[in-house]
Amino acid sequence: MTTTVTPTHYSSIPTLDYTKSQRPGPERDAFLASLRDILINIGFLYLSNHSVSTDTVNKVIAYAPKFFELPQEIKDSVDFTCSPAFLGYFNVGGQRVVHARSGTEGPSPISETREQFTFAADRDSMLADGCPEWTKQDGPGLWPPEEVLPGFKAALVDYYEQVESLSYDFASLIAESLGLDPAAFEQWFDKDRMKMQPRVKLMRYPPPTDPSNPKETGIDSHEDRGFLTFLLQASNVAGLEVRNISGEWLACPPVDGTFVVNLGRALEKVTRGVCMATSHRVLSPPGPEVRYSVPFFSNVSMYVRLADADPQFPQEVWEMYKARQRKLDRPVNWVYSNMDKQLAGLTRLTYKVKNHPEMGMKYHPVFFREVFPNGPPTKSSKVNSLAA
Repeated sequence: MTTTVTPTHYSSIPTLDYTKSQRPGPERDAFLASLRDILINIGFLYLSNHSVSTDTVNKVIAYAPKFFELPQEIKDSVDFTCSPAFLGYFNVGGQRVVHARSGTEGPSPISETREQFTFAADRDSMLADGCPEWTKQDGPGLWPPEEVLPGFKAALVDYYEQVESLSYDFASLIAESLGLDPAAFEQWFDKDRMKMQPRVKLMRYPPPTDPSNPKETGIDSHEDRGFLTFLLQASNVAGLEVRNISGEWLACPPVDGTFVVNLGRALEKVTRGVCMATSHRVLSPPGPEVRYSVPFFSNVSMYVRLADADPQFPQEVWEMYKARQRKLDRPVNWVYSNMDKQLAGLTRLTYKVKNHPEMGMKYHPVFFREVFPNGPPTKSSKVNSLAA
């Protein structure tokens, strides 16, 4: 592969055709070269002709508004506060406290408004005598009764399993594009995939309650904490914006038949900064239309430490990374935080308890006292947080 560096000023999100990665030859080589450039210099892409069936996608698109149109008492019956695994319905309104990149606490001036339903394929909680408390983060989900929304769970779990399979396949393409063995990232996942439980969210973004308030939005600027995100834009309503490395916000409108794929902080860290997690946000639609989207968040095993990463990239990849850092006037040497040196499951639960202190008190009381030694914060998680 020839070393290239994308200019820091790009004006649109590139599209890759997944089918071109599935057969040997010049098209696959070109796919990998483009993917490498995107990973190092952009961090966002549209993925077309992916492996998730159109029928499965269409079912999820159809079910998204149907779930949110359910009576409020039914949605409240699957409220995420009833789930030790942090799965279920969540109505977000207020100010976010914990920010993805800094991990620092403090109120945000941006008010976020949306509804969401977090789901996953059911897993057994791995909590057992002698196991640390953070192993309790996975488990069965909460679902509305079958008679209320027939076929809902089956359709969403089918979607979940297909995107999950795609996420691992795409991780191997990322490794290969960076000059590593295709299995290089397997060390960050459990060999038994049933020990992992990625999360998916149905998300509904209504028009702002106060259109004159410029600080009311769907989701404020952030980077995702996980490994990869596969976003289905489930309505023809725009709102997603990506900040390029020149600092400009670019629209990322819905495109039929695609996923928007973005890199998370975990992938950035295990590549020592070579892959770039890119800031993005969702603006509330102007109305009357409502925006629906379905992000799938892959993540690393709970039993790994991100700071253990020692990727053996070829020199040309390091040179591309250094060239980007020089253009951005950023340091080349990657520095891990103390949290990165902890087991990922411990770090993950820390963020969840900070975001949802009431949940911490209810399901993780011992751990909660370690996170908040001076007692609970003054505001409730229903007002303060971005869902885990």
